[in-house]
Amino acid sequence: MTNRAKSILNEASSEELASCVRLLALSVAHHRQKSAFIPLRDSAEFLKPTNTSKEKMSLFLQSRDLVAEALELVRMLAAEAPPKTETETEEKTEDKRKQLRLNVSVPIKIVWPDNDEAVSARVQNISWGGASIVTNEAQTHSGDTVQILLPGVSTPSIQLEAKVLRTWALTSQTGEGIALRFSSIATKDQDAFEELLKKLAKSGDNEGLRQHARLTQHLDIQFDGPDELHATLDDISAGGMGVTVPDPLQIGQSLESVISTTDGGFTLKLRARVVRLEPVKMGNVVLYHAGLKFEHPSRELNALTRELIAQMAGTKK
Repeated sequence: MTNRAKSILNEASSEELASCVRLLALSVAHHRQKSAFIPLRDSAEFLKPTNTSKEKMSLFLQSRDLVAEALELVRMLAAEAPPKTETETEEKTEDKRKQLRLNVSVPIKIVWPDNDEAVSARVQNISWGGASIVTNEAQTHSGDTVQILLPGVSTPSIQLEAKVLRTWALTSQTGEGIALRFSSIATKDQDAFEELLKKLAKSGDNEGLRQHARLTQHLDIQFDGPDELHATLDDISAGGMGVTVPDPLQIGQSLESVISTTDGGFTLKLRARVVRLEPVKMGNVVLYHAGLKFEHPSRELNALTRELIAQMAGTKK
């Protein structure tokens, strides 16, 4: 960052900086919606209280999601330690791939944004958190959301929502590559997806990998009883929760959280992504407070928590 840029940020108040972030996110959402250059002043018109258009609400929701995504990316970058040596970096990258990535060639279907028709594509590698795929033409850009249809093992298909991280032209063949991060999946498809990963891990291309791979990292979250769990359900329904864990997690990683009471009477198994991690010192012990974002449709999370509350109420009678 240049000295001039630092000076501008230092001179601005926290309220002014927050307003700038809000306007910039709104401008990006406006650009994406129109697929054209939009002057910043035109986007600023939506910030006026007198503007009550339907477009304003849509852009505000999109800009809120953009700020959340940007904050998550910033936290992920801050959490990545700088490499000490080139050799060490290669070893860490290779180790990470051995634990998470499966090199496979699987035909899939993909649905582009603003399009209802599924087109053919092919997976190059896949993990619990995301995938790299190849398609004839990438009709999408970084930051877009696409729908992925994977073949199931004991089910016809598995549907996931995925964020596009980047796209690139292939050098050895025609077509384009796309890096995806899975962002949402229906709970009914979660077990089917894990079943598919286990099957792919046993394929010939991953013969050595399957001995070391942690395909899915599990996080057990237990409550003393129904009352304590009940107090947390609002957070789960809202899409996230905070937990304290003894060992550090990796910001950006997806895991399977098993939320239950100690007696096993009530249980929720949810896919979640780590979006925040803060060390907490308690005496001579360092614990970690992690912020989790559940990767399921919000409507489904609301339904699951309502159902669980009803089960608890029925048990108490």
